[in-house]
Amino acid sequence: MDADLTLTKQEQLELLRSCWYSHDARWFMSVAQEYGMEAANRLNRRAVRALGQVEVRRLARALGIEPVSTLTEMAQLIEAGRRILFPQPGMEIELKITDPKSYEVIFQRCFVHEKIARAGIGPGYVCAVFDRLQGWHEGLNLPLAEELPALACAKLQGKECRRVLTIQ
Repeated sequence: MDADLTLTKQEQLELLRSCWYSHDARWFMSVAQEYGMEAANRLNRRAVRALGQVEVRRLARALGIEPVSTLTEMAQLIEAGRRILFPQPGMEIELKITDPKSYEVIFQRCFVHEKIARAGIGPGYVCAVFDRLQGWHEGLNLPLAEELPALACAKLQGKECRRVLTIQ
């Protein structure tokens, strides 16, 4: 065996993402099997939101764009985060600023939806993708005007995944 086994930077990133996604899915399923889907959804939403708070501060610091204080800056950070953390084709997001305090997020493609559908747990799954965004807002001290409701995956219901988020 060649002792100089290597991966390109892109291959390393893809391997790390794949391992993280596998861990995340197995954690969720372990909680669901042990405590039920209701508990798994509740804990997942809480964990994803807390992750978002830490993740966005690290991302903003790494990109050198602290502080983020406007919706335009937030939109730029969300796009950078999508490119870095969730590159296409995994996540395809359209973001439209609708007024100085609001923006609309539309997910054309969402790897979470695809994984949930493949796992066959869609009917009981509550989407936590927007909880992550809420965590991002909290991590940047740009809290949302309203707590995001727990909703089933829109795409699994054959609907468009679209929400308007408003900053306080």
